[in-house]
Formats: sequence, C-alpha cells, structure tokens
Amino acid sequence: MHDLDFNQTGIARFAFQQKHLNKVWHRHGTQVPDGALTIDEWLDAAGMNHTIEQAPLFAVIGGEYVEVPSHRLVYRDSDNQQLSVMGKDYRPVQSREAYGVLESLVQDGSIEVDTIGTLREGRRTFIAASITGDPLEVVPGDVMDRHLLCADSYDGTLALTYTSVATLVVCQNTLRAAFNEGRKRAKLKHTSGVLNADRIAQVRNALGIAEADFAAFAELGKTLASVKMSESEVLDFHKALVLGDKRDSVVDDWSGQQRRAIGELGWLMTDGPGQEIEGRAGTAWGALNSVTAWVSHVKNHRRDTETDRTQFVVFGNGNVITERAQSLLVNQYQLAA
Repeated sequence: MHDLDFNQTGIARFAFQQKHLNKVWHRHGTQVPDGALTIDEWLDAAGMNHTIEQAPLFAVIGGEYVEVPSHRLVYRDSDNQQLSVMGKDYRPVQSREAYGVLESLVQDGSIEVDTIGTLREGRRTFIAASITGDPLEVVPGDVMDRHLLCADSYDGTLALTYTSVATLVVCQNTLRAAFNEGRKRAKLKHTSGVLNADRIAQVRNALGIAEADFAAFAELGKTLASVKMSESEVLDFHKALVLGDKRDSVVDDWSGQQRRAIGELGWLMTDGPGQEIEGRAGTAWGALNSVTAWVSHVKNHRRDTETDRTQFVVFGNGNVITERAQSLLVNQYQLAA
C-alpha cells in the first residue's frame, strides 16, 4: 500500500507530526506530538532503529559452497529482511548517519522534521522537514511550502540525496512527485568516506536551505501568473512540449501517445489540482503547473502510471520535460528566468 514498509505487527515504519494528519491520507504510521524531536527520536518513532548489515554470498560449484568475493548481501538486522545484492565496494549508510547531518539544523531552528519512513520493504528511506520562516505566496491562496527532503536506498536505485521541494512526502507516490520538483540536489554514492566532514559541508553548502532558490522560483511564478494565455496559446505550448519540431503537424499525423499526452495536459490545465486558484487559472503559471502534475502523476512511464517514477523524474526525461516547459514559457513570453 503506497509502497509503505510494515513491521511484523502490521505497523508502518513511518512517523509524522500530528498537525499533518490531513495530509497523511493512508492513515498508517505513528503520530508524534507537534514540536521538535531529535533525529534519534524520530527514527525510534518510525521503527527505524535498526542497522543495515552485509553478509558474504556463496555459490554452489561442483557440489561445494564457494564464496562470491565481488558481491555481498545487504540486509536489515532487526528482522533479517534481505534488501539487495551489491558490489564489494558498496557501503550501507545508516539512517542515523544519513539524516544525522540535519541534527544541527533542527537544533538551531532552521528546519522542523515533518515525516520520516521506509518504503519498498525497507529498500528506500526518507525524511522530510519544513524550512522555517515565512511561507512564500506566489499568488493569493497559492502558497509555496518549503521542505528539505533527504532520501536514500539500499538497492542502488537512488543515491543518498538531499534536495529542496515543495511537496510533503508521506509515501512513495509523493516521493516521486517531490523528486520531480526538486531543484538543488546533492547526491552521494555509498562508498568509503561518503559522509566525511568535507562531504557533509558540501551537502550543507549545496542545499543552502535553498532560500534564494525558492524565492527566485516564487518570483518567476508571480511573473508567469501575470501572463494570461488563450486556449490556443495553451494548446500551442503543449504541442511544442510534446511534439517538438513537429508542433505544426496536423492531428492525423500525431501518434496515439502524443494525442493522449496533449489531451491529458489540456485537462490538467483546466481541471488539475490547484487550477481553480485565481492566478493559476488561464495563466502561464497554471500552464507550468499542468506540466509538473502531468510528469509527476499522469504521464505513462514504462506503459503504466503506477511504476516507480523516481529514476524517471530525477535522472531521466521527467526532469528534462519540466525544465523544458519552463524554458518554453520564458522564451514564448520573453520573461526573465
């Protein structure tokens, strides 16, 4: 369910502040009192006080067990859950290590942890925190929440990643959406020295708590919200995004996938989440939001809409699409990016 990871008693390894209950639609996990907890307390609340271990692998050759020196089994010590088989140079970064770098930010009030959990039978973990300070309002009623997202995996599908997002992560689906919108990212491979002092300093510097980045994007959003788009301009924008150099081709020449994509984008422009807000409706800001919603939740990926999108939106065409959409709008209306 939502790729949540459940323990042997049926409790999800997920914890959240009580004030976010309305955002945790799956209603699983452990509620913690609103307010500041240490990272260790959060890990305990989420049932993540375990250690990731490695064990040698053996193959039967000629009737005898022979060790496979190139790879090792990665598993969780609390229940011996097998997570992956990784190369000999792989070093599992413990959750207390990966997220402990945030402790000083919690203590000085720069961030407040909102949610934490494990996903996909323990193969993926995350922690999401609010960046404190006044929220940014793009247009009246359209507030940009600012979160710091840290995520990691133990099967090689995701590097240890720190990024700034506007989506509160509560499950795998929202993790996909958050990665789609993440702007500044610091990614660290699981190798020796992954979290030495220099690397941690680099992570903190790269994040910069993204205040300037969020502010700049909010300003761009305000500019886009001031640009009214006619139905024909919206269609031209979606055609340019989907068809590229063939944007002037007739409908009969479009593939079925292209027709579906343009139809989905058109629906999201008028009826997608948040498009009823004045300032989004019928504006370039709404057009950009139609694309981010499409990439995060609707666009077919590997023949369906349910397949895990993290690789797609972070490292693949998903991120390229959203960046191209922003560029198209900026160029179309000659705006300052």
